Amino acid sequence: MLQVSRSFLQVSAALALCLSLSQPAARAASTLIEGVTLISAERDAPLTNAWVLIENDRIAGLGQGHAPAADVIVDAAGRYLIPGLIDSHVHLYHATGLKRRYTETYEALQADFFAQQPRSFLYHGFTTVIELNADFASNDRFTSVAPHPRLFHCSKGAVLQDGFLSLEVEGPLETAYPGYFADHYAAGTGPVAGHTPEDAVRRITETGGICVKAYYEEALWWPRKPKPDFALPSREIMRDLVTAAHAHDLPVILHATSPAGHRFALETGIDILAHGMWEWPGQRFDASEPKPAYEQIARAVARSPLGLQPTFTTIGNTRSLFTPELLADPAWTKVVPERYRAYLASAAAPQRQDFETVFGPLLKKSAPGRPFRDLQSDFNTRYERLIGGMAKEGANLLFGTDTAVGGFGFAAPPGLAGYWEMKAWRRAGIPLQTLFRALTLDNARAFHLDDRLGSIEPGKAADLLLLRQNPLETVEAYDTIELVVLGGEVLARDSLATNN
Repeated sequence: MLQVSRSFLQVSAALALCLSLSQPAARAASTLIEGVTLISAERDAPLTNAWVLIENDRIAGLGQGHAPAADVIVDAAGRYLIPGLIDSHVHLYHATGLKRRYTETYEALQADFFAQQPRSFLYHGFTTVIELNADFASNDRFTSVAPHPRLFHCSKGAVLQDGFLSLEVEGPLETAYPGYFADHYAAGTGPVAGHTPEDAVRRITETGGICVKAYYEEALWWPRKPKPDFALPSREIMRDLVTAAHAHDLPVILHATSPAGHRFALETGIDILAHGMWEWPGQRFDASEPKPAYEQIARAVARSPLGLQPTFTTIGNTRSLFTPELLADPAWTKVVPERYRAYLASAAAPQRQDFETVFGPLLKKSAPGRPFRDLQSDFNTRYERLIGGMAKEGANLLFGTDTAVGGFGFAAPPGLAGYWEMKAWRRAGIPLQTLFRALTLDNARAFHLDDRLGSIEPGKAADLLLLRQNPLETVEAYDTIELVVLGGEVLARDSLATNN
Protein backbone atom coordinates (compact mmCIF):
# COMPACT_ATOMS: atom_id res chain seq x y z
CA MET A 1 0.00 0.00 0.00
CA LEU A 2 1.23 3.47 -0.87
CA GLN A 3 2.07 5.26 2.36
CA VAL A 4 1.66 8.99 2.89
CA SER A 5 2.45 10.64 6.19
CA ARG A 6 3.18 13.93 7.89
CA SER A 7 6.54 13.90 9.62
CA PHE A 8 5.11 15.29 12.83
CA LEU A 9 2.08 12.95 13.13
CA GLN A 10 1.66 9.59 14.79
CA VAL A 11 1.11 6.41 12.76
CA SER A 12 -2.66 6.49 13.25
CA ALA A 13 -2.88 10.00 11.83
CA ALA A 14 -0.66 8.99 8.93
CA LEU A 15 -3.03 6.15 8.07
CA ALA A 16 -5.97 8.54 8.24
CA LEU A 17 -4.24 10.85 5.78
CA CYS A 18 -3.49 7.95 3.47
CA LEU A 19 -7.15 6.98 3.47
CA SER A 20 -8.18 10.58 2.91
CA LEU A 21 -6.39 10.59 -0.43
CA SER A 22 -9.54 9.11 -1.94
CA GLN A 23 -10.41 12.82 -2.05
CA PRO A 24 -8.18 15.63 -3.34
CA ALA A 25 -5.62 16.68 -0.74
CA ALA A 26 -4.91 20.31 -0.01
CA ARG A 27 -1.56 21.49 -1.28
CA ALA A 28 1.04 21.29 1.47
CA ALA A 29 3.82 23.84 1.88
CA SER A 30 6.28 21.04 1.14
CA THR A 31 5.88 17.45 -0.03
CA LEU A 32 8.59 14.79 -0.29
CA ILE A 33 8.24 11.78 -2.58
CA GLU A 34 10.89 9.25 -1.65
CA GLY A 35 12.11 5.77 -2.51
CA VAL A 36 10.88 6.12 -6.08
CA THR A 37 12.35 5.36 -9.51
CA LEU A 38 12.45 8.71 -11.31
CA ILE A 39 12.04 8.67 -15.11
CA SER A 40 12.50 11.92 -17.03
CA ALA A 41 13.40 12.37 -20.69
CA GLU A 42 16.41 14.62 -20.16
CA ARG A 43 18.15 11.77 -18.26
CA ASP A 44 20.09 8.99 -19.94
CA ALA A 45 18.68 6.46 -17.47
CA PRO A 46 16.12 6.31 -14.64
CA LEU A 47 17.25 7.46 -11.20
CA THR A 48 16.57 4.70 -8.69
CA ASN A 49 15.80 5.08 -4.98
CA ALA A 50 15.28 8.79 -5.60
CA TRP A 51 13.54 11.57 -3.75
CA VAL A 52 11.82 14.66 -5.08
CA LEU A 53 11.03 17.68 -2.92
CA ILE A 54 8.07 19.89 -3.83
CA GLU A 55 7.67 23.32 -2.31
CA ASN A 56 4.37 25.01 -3.01
CA ASP A 57 3.81 24.45 -6.75
CA ARG A 58 7.41 23.85 -7.87
CA ILE A 59 10.01 21.12 -7.81
CA ALA A 60 12.52 22.36 -5.23
CA GLY A 61 15.08 19.57 -5.45
CA LEU A 62 15.77 15.91 -6.14
CA GLY A 63 18.45 13.37 -5.46
CA GLN A 64 19.38 10.04 -3.94
CA GLY A 65 20.31 9.06 -0.43
CA HIS A 66 19.46 11.26 2.53
CA ALA A 67 16.25 13.20 1.89
CA PRO A 68 15.28 16.57 3.35
CA ALA A 69 12.39 17.09 5.77
CA ALA A 70 8.94 18.00 4.49
CA ASP A 71 5.43 18.57 5.77
CA VAL A 72 4.08 15.61 3.80
CA ILE A 73 6.06 12.48 2.98
CA VAL A 74 5.00 10.00 0.30
CA ASP A 75 6.76 6.65 0.63
CA ALA A 76 6.78 5.55 -3.02
CA ALA A 77 9.01 2.50 -2.82
CA GLY A 78 8.46 0.24 -5.82
CA ARG A 79 6.75 3.01 -7.79
CA TYR A 80 7.76 5.11 -10.82
CA LEU A 81 7.63 8.91 -10.96
CA ILE A 82 7.29 10.64 -14.33
CA PRO A 83 6.38 14.16 -15.51
CA GLY A 84 2.73 14.94 -16.11
CA LEU A 85 1.67 14.16 -19.67
CA ILE A 86 0.97 16.74 -22.39
CA ASP A 87 -1.74 16.33 -25.04
CA SER A 88 -0.76 18.94 -27.60
CA HIS A 89 -3.89 18.69 -29.76
CA VAL A 90 -7.29 19.01 -28.12
CA HIS A 91 -10.61 20.69 -28.88
CA LEU A 92 -12.51 21.46 -25.71
CA TYR A 93 -15.72 22.62 -27.40
CA HIS A 94 -16.68 19.15 -28.69
CA ALA A 95 -18.48 16.54 -26.61
CA THR A 96 -17.63 13.22 -28.20
CA GLY A 97 -20.45 11.78 -30.28
CA LEU A 98 -23.03 14.32 -29.10
CA LYS A 99 -25.43 15.43 -31.82
CA ARG A 100 -28.61 17.38 -31.18
CA ARG A 101 -30.57 15.35 -33.71
CA TYR A 102 -30.14 12.13 -31.70
CA THR A 103 -31.47 13.33 -28.34
CA GLU A 104 -34.02 15.60 -26.70
CA THR A 105 -31.71 16.21 -23.73
CA TYR A 106 -28.78 17.74 -25.59
CA GLU A 107 -28.07 20.58 -23.15
CA ALA A 108 -28.19 18.33 -20.07
CA LEU A 109 -25.90 15.74 -21.66
CA GLN A 110 -23.48 18.43 -22.77
CA ALA A 111 -23.40 19.87 -19.25
CA ASP A 112 -22.69 16.40 -17.80
CA PHE A 113 -19.85 15.83 -20.23
CA PHE A 114 -18.17 19.19 -19.75
CA ALA A 115 -18.44 19.07 -15.95
CA GLN A 116 -16.32 15.90 -15.96
CA GLN A 117 -14.06 16.70 -18.93
CA PRO A 118 -11.11 18.34 -17.07
CA ARG A 119 -11.00 15.62 -14.42
CA SER A 120 -11.03 12.89 -17.07
CA PHE A 121 -7.91 14.32 -18.69
CA LEU A 122 -6.26 14.29 -15.26
CA TYR A 123 -7.49 10.76 -14.53
CA HIS A 124 -5.34 9.57 -17.45
CA GLY A 125 -2.37 11.70 -16.45
CA PHE A 126 -2.73 14.67 -18.80
CA THR A 127 -1.77 17.59 -16.61
CA THR A 128 -1.38 19.90 -19.63
CA VAL A 129 -3.53 20.24 -22.75
CA ILE A 130 -3.10 22.54 -25.73
CA GLU A 131 -6.20 23.75 -27.57
CA LEU A 132 -5.28 24.36 -31.21
CA ASN A 133 -8.36 26.36 -32.23
CA ALA A 134 -9.71 28.09 -29.16
CA ASP A 135 -13.29 28.83 -28.35
CA PHE A 136 -12.78 31.21 -25.46
CA ALA A 137 -16.08 30.47 -23.74
CA SER A 138 -15.15 26.78 -23.76
CA ASN A 139 -11.71 27.58 -22.39
CA ASP A 140 -13.27 29.58 -19.56
CA ARG A 141 -15.70 26.78 -18.79
CA PHE A 142 -12.85 24.26 -18.72
CA THR A 143 -10.72 26.31 -16.33
CA SER A 144 -13.68 27.03 -14.04
CA VAL A 145 -13.73 23.37 -12.99
CA ALA A 146 -11.41 22.37 -10.16
CA PRO A 147 -9.12 20.60 -10.54
CA HIS A 148 -8.26 21.03 -14.21
CA PRO A 149 -5.13 20.54 -16.35
CA ARG A 150 -3.00 23.48 -17.37
CA LEU A 151 -4.49 24.92 -20.52
CA PHE A 152 -2.55 26.59 -23.33
CA HIS A 153 -4.00 27.52 -26.71
CA CYS A 154 -3.32 28.83 -30.21
CA SER A 155 -6.19 31.33 -29.98
CA LYS A 156 -8.54 31.18 -32.96
CA GLY A 157 -7.14 29.51 -36.05
CA ALA A 158 -5.33 31.54 -38.69
CA VAL A 159 -7.88 30.92 -41.42
CA LEU A 160 -7.62 31.83 -45.08
CA GLN A 161 -10.32 34.34 -46.02
CA ASP A 162 -11.68 32.17 -48.84
CA GLY A 163 -10.46 28.78 -47.60
CA PHE A 164 -12.51 25.73 -46.68
CA LEU A 165 -13.05 26.70 -43.05
CA SER A 166 -14.60 30.01 -44.08
CA LEU A 167 -17.43 28.04 -45.72
CA GLU A 168 -18.59 26.75 -42.33
CA VAL A 169 -18.87 30.17 -40.72
CA GLU A 170 -22.30 31.58 -39.97
CA GLY A 171 -22.18 35.34 -39.72
CA PRO A 172 -19.15 37.60 -40.18
CA LEU A 173 -15.83 35.81 -40.66
CA GLU A 174 -14.26 38.54 -38.53
CA THR A 175 -16.30 37.37 -35.53
CA ALA A 176 -15.60 33.66 -35.94
CA TYR A 177 -11.91 34.02 -36.85
CA PRO A 178 -10.52 37.47 -35.96
CA GLY A 179 -7.11 36.27 -37.16
CA TYR A 180 -8.20 35.41 -40.70
CA PHE A 181 -5.90 36.56 -43.47
CA ALA A 182 -6.19 37.28 -47.17
CA ASP A 183 -3.87 35.77 -49.78
CA HIS A 184 -2.86 38.75 -51.88
CA TYR A 185 -0.39 36.61 -53.84
CA ALA A 186 -3.21 34.47 -55.20
CA ALA A 187 -5.36 37.52 -55.82
CA GLY A 188 -2.58 39.34 -57.67
CA THR A 189 -3.05 42.44 -55.53
CA GLY A 190 -1.23 44.15 -52.71
CA PRO A 191 -1.63 43.11 -49.03
CA VAL A 192 -5.14 43.54 -47.64
CA ALA A 193 -5.04 46.14 -44.85
CA GLY A 194 -5.88 44.61 -41.48
CA HIS A 195 -5.72 41.03 -42.73
CA THR A 196 -2.10 40.29 -43.44
CA PRO A 197 -0.26 37.37 -41.82
CA GLU A 198 1.30 39.91 -39.46
CA ASP A 199 -2.16 41.07 -38.41
CA ALA A 200 -3.28 37.48 -37.85
CA VAL A 201 -0.30 36.73 -35.62
CA ARG A 202 -0.76 39.97 -33.69
CA ARG A 203 -4.36 39.06 -32.88
CA ILE A 204 -3.26 35.62 -31.74
CA THR A 205 -0.65 37.03 -29.37
CA GLU A 206 -3.09 39.63 -28.03
CA THR A 207 -5.48 36.87 -26.98
CA GLY A 208 -2.80 34.80 -25.25
CA GLY A 209 -2.02 32.30 -27.99
CA ILE A 210 1.28 30.41 -27.77
CA CYS A 211 1.07 28.98 -31.30
CA VAL A 212 -0.47 29.55 -34.73
CA LYS A 213 -2.82 27.00 -36.28
CA ALA A 214 -3.15 27.15 -40.08
CA TYR A 215 -4.97 24.94 -42.56
CA TYR A 216 -4.38 23.18 -45.87
CA GLU A 217 -7.73 21.43 -46.23
CA GLU A 218 -8.57 20.10 -49.69
CA ALA A 219 -11.81 18.36 -48.60
CA LEU A 220 -10.89 15.31 -50.67
CA TRP A 221 -13.42 13.42 -48.57
CA TRP A 222 -16.32 15.61 -49.72
CA PRO A 223 -19.08 13.07 -50.43
CA ARG A 224 -21.12 14.90 -53.06
CA LYS A 225 -20.60 16.73 -56.33
CA PRO A 226 -20.05 19.49 -57.01
CA LYS A 227 -17.56 20.16 -54.26
CA PRO A 228 -17.86 23.71 -52.87
CA ASP A 229 -15.57 26.34 -54.29
CA PHE A 230 -12.77 27.42 -51.96
CA ALA A 231 -9.10 28.35 -52.11
CA LEU A 232 -5.90 26.86 -50.75
CA PRO A 233 -3.14 29.09 -49.35
CA SER A 234 -0.26 29.94 -51.64
CA ARG A 235 3.24 28.99 -50.59
CA GLU A 236 4.16 32.67 -50.46
CA ILE A 237 1.41 33.63 -48.01
CA MET A 238 2.20 30.66 -45.77
CA ARG A 239 5.88 31.60 -45.69
CA ASP A 240 4.84 35.10 -44.66
CA LEU A 241 2.68 33.63 -41.88
CA VAL A 242 5.57 31.47 -40.66
CA THR A 243 7.92 34.46 -40.68
CA ALA A 244 5.43 36.56 -38.70
CA ALA A 245 4.85 33.77 -36.17
CA HIS A 246 8.53 33.08 -35.67
CA ALA A 247 9.14 36.78 -35.05
CA HIS A 248 6.94 36.31 -31.95
CA ASP A 249 8.55 32.94 -31.07
CA LEU A 250 5.35 31.07 -31.93
CA PRO A 251 5.41 27.65 -33.61
CA VAL A 252 3.13 27.14 -36.61
CA ILE A 253 0.93 24.05 -36.75
CA LEU A 254 -0.58 23.07 -40.09
CA HIS A 255 -3.72 20.99 -40.47
CA ALA A 256 -2.99 18.78 -43.49
CA THR A 257 -3.85 15.15 -44.24
CA SER A 258 -2.99 14.75 -47.92
CA PRO A 259 0.22 14.30 -49.93
CA ALA A 260 -0.14 17.81 -51.35
CA GLY A 261 -0.59 19.22 -47.84
CA HIS A 262 2.50 17.47 -46.52
CA ARG A 263 4.56 18.59 -49.50
CA PHE A 264 3.28 22.11 -48.85
CA ALA A 265 4.47 21.86 -45.23
CA LEU A 266 7.94 20.82 -46.34
CA GLU A 267 8.15 23.78 -48.71
CA THR A 268 6.87 26.53 -46.42
CA GLY A 269 8.80 26.11 -43.18
CA ILE A 270 5.92 25.29 -40.83
CA ASP A 271 6.91 23.60 -37.58
CA ILE A 272 4.33 20.91 -36.85
CA LEU A 273 1.90 18.85 -38.91
CA ALA A 274 -1.34 18.39 -37.00
CA HIS A 275 -2.05 15.03 -38.68
CA GLY A 276 -0.34 12.38 -40.71
CA MET A 277 -1.01 11.66 -44.38
CA TRP A 278 -4.03 9.37 -44.28
CA GLU A 279 -5.62 10.57 -47.53
CA TRP A 280 -4.16 8.89 -50.63
CA PRO A 281 -5.97 10.35 -53.67
CA GLY A 282 -6.16 8.12 -56.71
CA GLN A 283 -5.99 4.94 -54.60
CA ARG A 284 -8.65 2.60 -53.29
CA PHE A 285 -9.83 3.26 -49.75
CA ASP A 286 -8.48 -0.14 -48.73
CA ALA A 287 -5.11 0.19 -50.50
CA SER A 288 -2.48 -1.33 -48.21
CA GLU A 289 0.49 0.81 -49.29
CA PRO A 290 0.75 4.36 -50.64
CA LYS A 291 1.90 5.11 -54.17
CA PRO A 292 5.69 5.47 -54.49
CA ALA A 293 5.28 9.25 -54.87
CA TYR A 294 3.31 9.42 -51.62
CA GLU A 295 5.81 7.17 -49.88
CA GLN A 296 8.56 9.58 -50.91
CA ILE A 297 6.69 12.49 -49.33
CA ALA A 298 6.23 10.53 -46.11
CA ARG A 299 9.93 9.69 -46.06
CA ALA A 300 10.85 13.33 -46.65
CA VAL A 301 8.64 14.43 -43.74
CA ALA A 302 10.17 11.74 -41.53
CA ARG A 303 13.70 12.93 -42.33
CA SER A 304 12.88 16.61 -41.88
CA PRO A 305 12.75 18.65 -38.63
CA LEU A 306 8.95 18.82 -38.93
CA GLY A 307 7.03 17.72 -35.87
CA LEU A 308 4.23 15.28 -36.64
CA GLN A 309 1.14 14.52 -34.55
CA PRO A 310 -0.21 11.18 -35.81
CA THR A 311 -3.64 11.69 -34.13
CA PHE A 312 -4.67 8.07 -34.61
CA THR A 313 -7.73 8.99 -32.53
CA THR A 314 -9.16 11.05 -35.37
CA ILE A 315 -9.76 8.24 -37.82
CA GLY A 316 -10.37 5.79 -34.98
CA ASN A 317 -13.35 7.97 -34.11
CA THR A 318 -15.05 7.05 -37.38
CA ARG A 319 -14.18 3.38 -36.93
CA SER A 320 -16.08 3.40 -33.62
CA LEU A 321 -19.35 3.56 -35.56
CA PHE A 322 -18.67 0.01 -36.71
CA THR A 323 -17.36 -1.26 -33.36
CA PRO A 324 -20.20 -0.45 -30.95
CA GLU A 325 -18.82 -3.08 -28.57
CA LEU A 326 -16.20 -0.45 -27.72
CA LEU A 327 -18.79 1.11 -25.42
CA ALA A 328 -18.67 -2.01 -23.24
CA ASP A 329 -15.10 -1.18 -22.17
CA PRO A 330 -15.32 -0.52 -18.41
CA ALA A 331 -12.78 2.28 -18.81
CA TRP A 332 -15.65 4.49 -20.03
CA THR A 333 -17.14 4.45 -16.53
CA LYS A 334 -14.17 6.44 -15.21
CA VAL A 335 -14.29 9.31 -17.70
CA VAL A 336 -17.85 9.76 -18.99
CA PRO A 337 -21.01 10.08 -16.83
CA GLU A 338 -23.52 7.23 -16.85
CA ARG A 339 -26.31 9.21 -18.52
CA TYR A 340 -23.94 10.22 -21.29
CA ARG A 341 -22.81 6.63 -21.87
CA ALA A 342 -26.43 5.57 -22.19
CA TYR A 343 -26.95 8.27 -24.82
CA LEU A 344 -23.91 7.07 -26.82
CA ALA A 345 -25.23 3.51 -26.80
CA SER A 346 -28.64 4.64 -28.07
CA ALA A 347 -27.21 6.99 -30.71
CA ALA A 348 -24.63 4.58 -32.16
CA ALA A 349 -26.99 2.87 -34.64
CA PRO A 350 -28.69 5.98 -36.07
CA GLN A 351 -25.36 7.77 -36.33
CA ARG A 352 -23.92 4.80 -38.23
CA GLN A 353 -26.92 4.83 -40.57
CA ASP A 354 -26.42 8.53 -41.23
CA PHE A 355 -22.75 7.95 -41.99
CA GLU A 356 -23.59 5.17 -44.44
CA THR A 357 -26.15 7.39 -46.16
CA VAL A 358 -23.64 10.22 -46.60
CA PHE A 359 -20.43 8.33 -47.30
CA GLY A 360 -21.65 4.85 -48.32
CA PRO A 361 -21.75 5.56 -52.07
CA LEU A 362 -18.22 6.97 -51.99
CA LEU A 363 -16.85 3.96 -50.06
CA LYS A 364 -18.65 1.45 -52.23
CA LYS A 365 -17.20 3.08 -55.31
CA SER A 366 -13.68 3.09 -53.88
CA ALA A 367 -13.76 -0.46 -52.50
CA PRO A 368 -16.76 -2.36 -53.90
CA GLY A 369 -18.06 -5.39 -52.08
CA ARG A 370 -16.28 -4.87 -48.78
CA PRO A 371 -18.15 -4.39 -45.48
CA PHE A 372 -17.73 -0.93 -43.98
CA ARG A 373 -16.46 -2.40 -40.73
CA ASP A 374 -13.60 -4.15 -42.53
CA LEU A 375 -12.83 -1.06 -44.58
CA GLN A 376 -12.54 1.10 -41.50
CA SER A 377 -10.35 -1.46 -39.75
CA ASP A 378 -8.03 -1.76 -42.75
CA PHE A 379 -7.92 2.03 -43.15
CA ASN A 380 -6.71 2.44 -39.57
CA THR A 381 -4.22 -0.40 -39.89
CA ARG A 382 -2.66 0.98 -43.05
CA TYR A 383 -2.27 4.37 -41.38
CA GLU A 384 -0.59 2.83 -38.35
CA ARG A 385 1.78 1.03 -40.73
CA LEU A 386 2.61 4.30 -42.50
CA ILE A 387 3.37 6.16 -39.25
CA GLY A 388 5.36 3.20 -37.94
CA GLY A 389 7.53 3.32 -41.05
CA MET A 390 8.06 7.04 -40.60
CA ALA A 391 9.08 6.45 -37.00
CA LYS A 392 11.77 4.05 -38.19
CA GLU A 393 13.00 6.81 -40.50
CA GLY A 394 13.44 9.06 -37.47
CA ALA A 395 10.25 11.15 -37.66
CA ASN A 396 9.90 13.82 -34.98
CA LEU A 397 6.66 12.50 -33.46
CA LEU A 398 4.62 14.59 -31.03
CA PHE A 399 1.71 13.35 -28.95
CA GLY A 400 -1.70 14.83 -29.70
CA THR A 401 -5.11 13.21 -29.90
CA ASP A 402 -7.47 15.73 -31.56
CA THR A 403 -9.78 15.03 -28.61
CA ALA A 404 -12.68 15.46 -28.95
CA VAL A 405 -12.70 15.26 -32.71
CA GLY A 406 -16.00 16.24 -34.27
CA GLY A 407 -17.75 14.50 -37.12
CA PHE A 408 -19.11 10.98 -37.06
CA GLY A 409 -18.19 8.60 -34.24
CA PHE A 410 -17.90 8.60 -30.47
CA ALA A 411 -14.40 7.30 -29.66
CA ALA A 412 -12.82 10.49 -28.31
CA PRO A 413 -13.57 10.51 -24.57
CA PRO A 414 -11.25 12.92 -22.74
CA GLY A 415 -8.19 11.25 -21.28
CA LEU A 416 -9.20 7.75 -22.29
CA ALA A 417 -8.74 8.63 -25.97
CA GLY A 418 -5.18 9.59 -25.03
CA TYR A 419 -4.59 6.13 -23.59
CA TRP A 420 -6.02 4.54 -26.73
CA GLU A 421 -3.75 6.81 -28.78
CA MET A 422 -0.74 5.48 -26.84
CA LYS A 423 -1.79 1.91 -27.66
CA ALA A 424 -2.09 2.83 -31.34
CA TRP A 425 1.50 4.12 -31.23
CA ARG A 426 2.59 0.74 -29.92
CA ARG A 427 0.60 -1.15 -32.56
CA ALA A 428 2.44 0.99 -35.10
CA GLY A 429 5.72 -0.29 -33.66
CA ILE A 430 6.79 3.04 -32.16
CA PRO A 431 9.26 2.44 -29.28
CA LEU A 432 8.15 3.15 -25.73
CA GLN A 433 11.03 5.58 -25.25
CA THR A 434 9.82 7.60 -28.25
CA LEU A 435 6.27 7.61 -26.90
CA PHE A 436 7.46 8.74 -23.47
CA ARG A 437 9.45 11.62 -24.90
CA ALA A 438 6.57 12.65 -27.17
CA LEU A 439 4.20 12.76 -24.18
CA THR A 440 6.54 14.90 -22.10
CA LEU A 441 9.70 16.79 -23.03
CA ASP A 442 9.40 16.71 -26.83
CA ASN A 443 5.89 18.18 -26.67
CA ALA A 444 7.06 20.82 -24.21
CA ARG A 445 9.97 21.81 -26.46
CA ALA A 446 7.85 21.92 -29.62
CA PHE A 447 5.49 24.42 -27.99
CA HIS A 448 8.25 26.36 -26.21
CA LEU A 449 7.06 25.28 -22.76
CA ASP A 450 10.15 23.35 -21.72
CA ASP A 451 11.30 26.09 -19.36
CA ARG A 452 8.45 25.06 -17.04
CA LEU A 453 7.10 21.66 -18.13
CA GLY A 454 8.04 18.31 -19.60
CA SER A 455 10.68 17.01 -17.19
CA ILE A 456 11.43 16.52 -13.51
CA GLU A 457 13.94 19.25 -12.76
CA PRO A 458 14.28 21.86 -9.99
CA GLY A 459 12.35 25.03 -10.74
CA LYS A 460 9.81 23.37 -13.02
CA ALA A 461 6.13 22.99 -12.23
CA ALA A 462 5.34 20.15 -9.84
CA ASP A 463 3.18 18.24 -12.32
CA LEU A 464 3.97 14.57 -11.74
CA LEU A 465 2.50 11.09 -11.99
CA LEU A 466 3.17 8.16 -9.67
CA LEU A 467 2.80 4.81 -11.47
CA ARG A 468 2.87 1.19 -10.35
CA GLN A 469 4.59 0.06 -13.55
CA ASN A 470 7.48 1.30 -15.68
CA PRO A 471 6.32 3.15 -18.83
CA LEU A 472 9.60 2.29 -20.56
CA GLU A 473 8.67 -1.39 -20.29
CA THR A 474 4.95 -1.48 -21.09
CA VAL A 475 2.37 0.95 -22.45
CA GLU A 476 -0.12 -0.39 -19.90
CA ALA A 477 1.95 1.40 -17.24
CA TYR A 478 0.13 4.61 -18.19
CA ASP A 479 -3.05 3.05 -16.83
CA THR A 480 -1.48 2.29 -13.43
CA ILE A 481 -1.47 5.84 -12.10
CA GLU A 482 -1.88 6.06 -8.33
CA LEU A 483 -1.29 9.75 -7.69
CA VAL A 484 -1.52 12.83 -9.87
CA VAL A 485 0.47 15.81 -8.62
CA LEU A 486 -0.81 19.03 -10.18
CA GLY A 487 1.06 22.19 -9.25
CA GLY A 488 2.11 20.56 -6.00
CA GLU A 489 -1.40 19.38 -5.11
CA VAL A 490 -1.54 15.62 -4.53
CA LEU A 491 -4.62 13.95 -6.02
CA ALA A 492 -5.54 10.30 -5.76
CA ARG A 493 -6.45 9.03 -9.22
CA ASP A 494 -9.76 7.56 -8.05
CA SER A 495 -10.88 10.99 -6.86
CA LEU A 496 -10.90 12.14 -10.49
CA ALA A 497 -13.21 9.43 -11.87
CA THR A 498 -16.86 9.95 -12.74
CA ASN A 499 -17.99 7.58 -9.98
CA ASN A 500 -16.72 10.02 -7.31
